[in-house]
Amino acid sequence: MKLLVCALMFLICAGCAAMHPYTATQTSFNVCLVKREDKLLAIDGQSRLAEAKGINSQATYNSGKFTGLGGLDKWRYDARFLPAERQGEEYVIVFTAKGPEEIFADPVMVKFEYMYPRGVEVHYSQKEYAQLPRGRHKYVWKNLGTQNEENGDIASWRVSLIYKGNEVASMHSALWRPWGKVVLDE
Repeated sequence: MKLLVCALMFLICAGCAAMHPYTATQTSFNVCLVKREDKLLAIDGQSRLAEAKGINSQATYNSGKFTGLGGLDKWRYDARFLPAERQGEEYVIVFTAKGPEEIFADPVMVKFEYMYPRGVEVHYSQKEYAQLPRGRHKYVWKNLGTQNEENGDIASWRVSLIYKGNEVASMHSALWRPWGKVVLDE
């Protein structure tokens, strides 16, 4: 009897979920992740076996020639420096936009503010998304080439999402101090 009741409840809940998919009742935004990635080296050949070490990938699991275990020394990594115009850093910003509509009628703006170790001015880059669909999105900002050579790496940053003229979500680094000089070493 309990099994029958559980099965019936499952069918009712599954039917409701199929007929009424979940949508957010109100609009909300969130900055999920801001990740810095260094761009200096290109790694080639990550999956090639080092034949010089006598590793045979055609062997069976129990033959003892190659088990897939034992460390990275069994793999060959060919590292080379990127050209100067591609060296530097990238910031990958992941944000979500939720709402009752499939597409936001008003534009959504992503603003990335940043400061270099030298100087007190706040620089920024922004991108406006017209007709942004709800869901998860990614924005990438690059500090590469001569810009990185002249100014160095970013010392502090702040990301904000602006919707209908209001800031609706933000995230910043621990060193973010737009009112004065960033001090790294005291």
